[in-house]
Amino acid sequence: MATSPTCLCRDATFGLVIDDKCEDTACLWSYGSTTRKSSNLQLMQKYPLLHGWIPTHTAGVLVIDGVNKFPIIPNGHHLSVEPFAPLFEFELPEIFLTGKIHSVQLVDAKSGDVLEALQLQWTRNRVYQDFNGFLANSYTNPMIFRPFTEADRRSFAAMENVAKYLIRNAAALVDRPLVTVIMAIYNRMGTAEQSINSIVGQSYKNLELILVDDGSTDGTVEWCKSLDDSRIKVIALGQNMGPSKARNIGLENAQGKYIMYLDSDNHWEPTYVEAMVGAFTRLPDADAVYSGQMIYFGSADKPFAVRFGSLNKSLLFNRNFIDMNVFCHTRSAYQRLGGFDEELKRFVDWDLILRYAQHAKMYSVPVLLSHYYRDKANNTITASAEWAGQEQLVRYQNAATDSGNENQVDKWVLRQQIDLKPLQRKVTVVIPNYQSLSELIDNVKALSSFGFKDMLSIIVVDNNSLDYVKETLQQLADTNTIQVIFNERNYGFSYAVNQGILAADPDSDIVLLNSDAFVRKGAIENMQEAAYSLDVVGLIVPQQILQGGTKTLQVHVPYANPACSCDVNLSYHHNNIVNPKLFHDGEIMELSFAPFFCVYLRRDVLHRAGVLDAEFGRHYRSDRIYSDVLRHIHGLKIYHVSKAEVVHKLQVSTEELAANSKDEFDLIFKQNQWDETDQKAFGYRTAKWDNF
Repeated sequence: MATSPTCLCRDATFGLVIDDKCEDTACLWSYGSTTRKSSNLQLMQKYPLLHGWIPTHTAGVLVIDGVNKFPIIPNGHHLSVEPFAPLFEFELPEIFLTGKIHSVQLVDAKSGDVLEALQLQWTRNRVYQDFNGFLANSYTNPMIFRPFTEADRRSFAAMENVAKYLIRNAAALVDRPLVTVIMAIYNRMGTAEQSINSIVGQSYKNLELILVDDGSTDGTVEWCKSLDDSRIKVIALGQNMGPSKARNIGLENAQGKYIMYLDSDNHWEPTYVEAMVGAFTRLPDADAVYSGQMIYFGSADKPFAVRFGSLNKSLLFNRNFIDMNVFCHTRSAYQRLGGFDEELKRFVDWDLILRYAQHAKMYSVPVLLSHYYRDKANNTITASAEWAGQEQLVRYQNAATDSGNENQVDKWVLRQQIDLKPLQRKVTVVIPNYQSLSELIDNVKALSSFGFKDMLSIIVVDNNSLDYVKETLQQLADTNTIQVIFNERNYGFSYAVNQGILAADPDSDIVLLNSDAFVRKGAIENMQEAAYSLDVVGLIVPQQILQGGTKTLQVHVPYANPACSCDVNLSYHHNNIVNPKLFHDGEIMELSFAPFFCVYLRRDVLHRAGVLDAEFGRHYRSDRIYSDVLRHIHGLKIYHVSKAEVVHKLQVSTEELAANSKDEFDLIFKQNQWDETDQKAFGYRTAKWDNF
């Protein structure tokens, strides 16, 4: 029998450590037995690819649903589980990609013994049809698994043409800057030659390769010293000091304007360096760039996945999707920000990339010129779980916390360098509320602590909460901390928001804010700055950071580690990213829609578009209607601003109403309609199309 699943997302290929009971359906799972050397069947539960090994001299067959039989064709050998055990990978035919549950057996073809047995279901994780859709999808789904669709192939072909464009940029340079490539190497006689050849064979010739041998004992260092190329510099450490120390020594000796990295078990296409130089040429303010790569099992000749994610800083903090083999930076950025943390034994690449994402100008560059191999070498540090706990250390080093409590990991967000400008216009924060008392108080305290004084006011519209909530709100109002509007009935989100807008200072801008949303320092200022500096602004939205463990997190960001916080305003579920940028710095993104848990509205936009449509969007839908009105009637844009961060606890009021009044909950949240009494009072009607 196979053991319980062991999550292989400990490998940096697939992101960060969760734990041995990870329920992330986007991860790679191994169901192999740890008590016998019979077989090892690995699979992606959501993606149609099986990979594993079978015992030596065994002919394997995959049997699906008891009748569909497929012979196993080995494509390499596993070096660390069973000596020279045959490796295989199997791509599921289209007929099984239906979302239905299928039984899968790995069978010994000679004896008929079942080596592994599983029940699985597969669905596709993308719905785009063109390169624009591919780029939009990449913000939430950086991994594209085989089988590749025609839309995938069209997108990959577009990436090839982006590479050609960048190569032409580099070719046009009169002075071709020196590039330093750093390779830390340790006992890699079996793989290093292909990697090194892919560097010295680059079309871009003005480069130096610094080989730092980290105490090899298998003849690697002697072989490196025998290489006949004046561009290669070999530094032999004489003892094993770890990849961070080896790379840092390489950095100390680097002379190039641009610095790139390649591991000794991976390789580049011949035009990789030239394309990356072209990217720096095309993006003169860039301190760092990164690209995509093809990922292989063992020594397979075709990739099982392509990885590329446009720069989404929140997802990067949640789970790494940038490999060091496609990360490049300027030497001046290194001189300012430093190299690798030698105290870390794992996640050193992620730690450095996070630091550069915080403090440097970094761009995503959609090209595919890098090849990454899993299981090709048997001495990778990611093959060991010994240092798994260091994930939290990386988070601590690169995070800003909400409350100063370092144990509140689920509230951590990426620490960003933000130059705060004081508010230039008055802002009224309108908070509709029902029964969300402790969250509301935390929110009000945070807003009051930011020192806005008379530039910010708070209006709470209470939808008939219980008496103890009303009493507390009245106490806050008596101290002039907030203004409160008390409703005798629960009128729902949209009507309450409109009440707050109409009661606000007519000269102030409006921030609509959920009572269970926690505003981080700088969010209001950064939204206001964007509202008056970007073109044709209709609406500004911040990061909507859901806490780890929120059940809907992966619905919006399928690649995310569900145990850790992440922004969900860039949403796969909403499919709301429009006009994604070819090269993106992770700062501003245009959206078609964002839920109104927190939005910034300029007063002149309110004059044009009016208040929310409470008639046909009593609770939900009104944010969708308003977004469409702004974009399609008034020609305005919705912008996502990553430097504005708001943590959302999600649906506190909804759950309270469901517990206190089922009939009211059904009318407001399920039917989104009014009763006859309120309809008559407000002059509303029920549209013929709006029925259940």
